[in-house]
Amino acid sequence: MTIAVRWLSSLLGLVLLCGATTASANDSASELAAGGIVLVKTEAIAMQREDLHLSPAEVRVRYEMLNDTGRPVTLRVAFPLPELPSQTPGGRITSTGGHNIVMDQPTDPNFLRFRLRVDGRDVTPETEVRAELADGRNITAELLKIGGMTLVLRTGLFFPPDDPELEPATRAALETLGAVEPLDAKGYRLPWTTRVTFHWMQTFAPGVTVIEHSYRPILGFRFIVPEANGKVTGSGNGDPQRDYCISGATEQSLRAMSQRVAVERRRQSGVEDSYLQGFTLGYVLLTARNWRGPIGSFHLVVEGGPVGLDGATDLKKPELVTFCSDLAVRQTGPLRFEASAQDYVPKQDLRVLFVTE
Repeated sequence: MTIAVRWLSSLLGLVLLCGATTASANDSASELAAGGIVLVKTEAIAMQREDLHLSPAEVRVRYEMLNDTGRPVTLRVAFPLPELPSQTPGGRITSTGGHNIVMDQPTDPNFLRFRLRVDGRDVTPETEVRAELADGRNITAELLKIGGMTLVLRTGLFFPPDDPELEPATRAALETLGAVEPLDAKGYRLPWTTRVTFHWMQTFAPGVTVIEHSYRPILGFRFIVPEANGKVTGSGNGDPQRDYCISGATEQSLRAMSQRVAVERRRQSGVEDSYLQGFTLGYVLLTARNWRGPIGSFHLVVEGGPVGLDGATDLKKPELVTFCSDLAVRQTGPLRFEASAQDYVPKQDLRVLFVTE
């Protein structure tokens, strides 16, 4: 199903006992596609209800977890993030190869601003940060001693003077650790992979426990180009027409938007281009198959809203939203779409495209 509209005005994983299941981006032109609660197979807990709200600024999820065993069940719960995208000259890159992840250099493990509430009370989870080299060595403790958390979260390729140079003492310590690779006279690579997991002990009393969490999604970026032959292409790997179900009215709306943008750019600066900007949001749904049975009641809201980096003053407002879904989606506002289902078993992960000028 395709969902698209012009804006008329102005145009977790939950892991029980057995360890973490890492949510990852969907394909090579990807965002940092985190997800929601995941249950490793258990007969103790069922998902009675899930309410999921997706927007460029926030992912918000509310779960009603049913314990029908007649006794309290205490488990360690975790929300593991995908690996931190590495910096490259072409933008940040995920493990699957997708560039142009829209994020600042993180300095705090909670760069997603993850917030947790259980039965209406704020809960502060513990945080595990793990940095590993390709050979499997865990070097987190050593990196913390050398450069603190900022260094642990800083991976990828760096080329001074555009990027910061390593202090001599830092470089020497990383060389001893085998954790820096010189690229030329000044360039260097920090080769470890960093993962962050939030976790906490949770007692599920008999009956329903309400767990809510929210976080700031890490968006992907790609140019969108409606072509004269009816195809929609753009930057990055993958096929946007297929990945976001762009066809029919959606394609026509993109074409009209592109033509209007081209005229305006030509008038203002003489520039001849008609590309559009696409921001992508991913959410991992398929892990719901680990729960006991289907989601009893599932409600989805996808809503357009301002798009921008932290601290950005020039926020962009989407004019069109499109995504694929196996649900019966209805439009309930200018850029708002909703769907509901009973006994729902997801058939695909969600990827949403927000298109701006």
